[in-house]
Amino acid sequence: MAPPPLPSAAMTVPEEDSSRPRKGRRASTRIRTCSGGTAAERLTDDILVEILSRVPAKSLCRFKCVSPHWLGLTKDPHHRKKLPQTVAGFFHDSTSEEAEGLLESRVDFTNIGGTQRRPPVDTSFAFLPGHRRFDLLDCRNGLLLFRWFDASAESCLEFRYLVCNPATEKWAALPECHQAAVLGAALNPEERTVRLAFDPAVSPHFHVFLLEDQHDICHSISYLATWSPVYYSSRTSVAVYSSETGGWVHKRKTWDQQISITRRQSSTVFLDGKLHLHAYDRELSSFCLAAVDTDAETWTNFAVPGGTIEGFIQLSQGRLHYANLQRAGQDGFSNRLAVYVLQDYEKKEWILKHSIHTFDLARSIHVVFDGGFDWIVIHPQYNLIYFTLGWDSKFICYDMDRRQAQVICNLEECKKPYLPYVPLYAELPSLPM
Repeated sequence: MAPPPLPSAAMTVPEEDSSRPRKGRRASTRIRTCSGGTAAERLTDDILVEILSRVPAKSLCRFKCVSPHWLGLTKDPHHRKKLPQTVAGFFHDSTSEEAEGLLESRVDFTNIGGTQRRPPVDTSFAFLPGHRRFDLLDCRNGLLLFRWFDASAESCLEFRYLVCNPATEKWAALPECHQAAVLGAALNPEERTVRLAFDPAVSPHFHVFLLEDQHDICHSISYLATWSPVYYSSRTSVAVYSSETGGWVHKRKTWDQQISITRRQSSTVFLDGKLHLHAYDRELSSFCLAAVDTDAETWTNFAVPGGTIEGFIQLSQGRLHYANLQRAGQDGFSNRLAVYVLQDYEKKEWILKHSIHTFDLARSIHVVFDGGFDWIVIHPQYNLIYFTLGWDSKFICYDMDRRQAQVICNLEECKKPYLPYVPLYAELPSLPM
């Protein structure tokens, strides 16, 4: 089946589109016969799941109330994997209203089609307990991670981590991570890497990773008689919270190479029980990926294509994707956008999926490529990439299959990080509030 049409500025195709290709499957032989029943009652379970997999998130939530049988279909772990909700848009900060001190923060939402429709959730998060400020740190499969400041907080160091589902307005405050607080007592909270890990197709429970790099430093005097820090070893402290156990585990370990976690890049991927994030290999002087599991026991790192420039990772169509901008010529000004797929995880083999010169991409949409470029999301189901381009941050959708790009709108007042959001209407035992 052909991929969906390229979205226009007036469309939110990924949410409403019903042409998502499906893998062939054997039709179910279970047919519920009911004399005098309706046509819907005579449908097989596979056909019902096929229909439900193509409706928008809010419609699916309403359809759960049709009958106990329909509710059971949506809750069944086997069927739930076939009912993914597509990305609706992305959260971001706004440059139009800057938070000062502990004033209440502002979080905005842009629909994936760039329309002026209301966001799918309340971006004021009024259902959260009383607060003066919250910082949105991460978003994963419908759940949001905040750094949350109580109304009585007197400094930026007095906060709690909080996870919520804005679609159901349920939340949970995490207990304090005492060891992480001690290890990072001298650090500004902004210098920590805090990420959320959650896959509702695998488990209803979530994890929160808190990572801090500690360096052993020796100093040497340069020829200008100024002190310069020289890093000769590095350890990473990892604290992982599990909503299933309700507690933290703490580990401190040295990577196989001289690896440092890069905090500038916000994109992470939770795959096969491990959090994958961007890192820098100081021995090879190149960017790489690092991964750690939810028990903080398994640590690994591996190279990425074009490692001289930091890229962007995303889970799309069930596989790890890596994209970056690479030098394409000897002139130093020509670039190409390249997308790779991890073909074999065990062997760490990447294959080139797509590439296009940025000059050709920008020329097709009459935008000057002036160096302003930021990734937003690789669509989880389709071969579509969303990013910003140009000094005025034009929001662009690029179709890799058709090699066509389209400007959706301008994001001049948007501030990174851009956090893609997929609605989740399931009730989770890990979010009791």
